[in-house]
Amino acid sequence: MVKALFRAVTAFFNAWPLFVLAKLHREIDEIADEIFSLGVDGSPSAKLRIEQLAERRSRIVKQVRALRPADSDVG
Repeated sequence: MVKALFRAVTAFFNAWPLFVLAKLHREIDEIADEIFSLGVDGSPSAKLRIEQLAERRSRIVKQVRALRPADSDVG
């Protein structure tokens, strides 16, 4: 019983980063879509919103890089 519990917990912790990465990639795609739609507008408020979205996108990209190991770390 305990062994099965440990296996389930281990599987969960192995799969969790994949779920988080998928969510972050969806957010990046949504931000890119919103930036594209705002780019058509060209108003000052749209430009400000584009800057804010670009900052948010860069933070999310940093999170993705922190979760995904670099190629040199993969053995």
